Amino acid sequence: MKKALISKTVNLLDGGCNACGIIEDENYTLTIDEQVIPLEALTVNSLITAIALKNGYKREYEIDVIDDYTLYKKEDHQVTLKEEYDFLTYTNGAVAIETRDQITDEKKLVEKVNEILVAFFNVEELAFCF
Repeated sequence: MKKALISKTVNLLDGGCNACGIIEDENYTLTIDEQVIPLEALTVNSLITAIALKNGYKREYEIDVIDDYTLYKKEDHQVTLKEEYDFLTYTNGAVAIETRDQITDEKKLVEKVNEILVAFFNVEELAFCF
């Protein structure tokens, strides 16, 4: 099982005026096989996207008559992601997994990420460390 290290740095920024005060800027990075990948945030979508792209998938944004969605492609394999606010639906035509994007419990977050990676992206389960 590969290890995936998620690290967080916090920068304290001056707000720029007397009323603003100090602002905390959180930055996350994912390290797999000694490759450091910056994350937009610590969410299901950002982790899935980073790992899928690292494993050779290409990401496209598609527009349908009803809504738009993200399509991940690798050779003849496709995974569709539909987003609605904090709600995600991953499908490959036959199977669908629905989840919230923001999961505050780190253990539940990585369990859901591994479930989606194994089911849709044919990626072996990762051992996440914080």
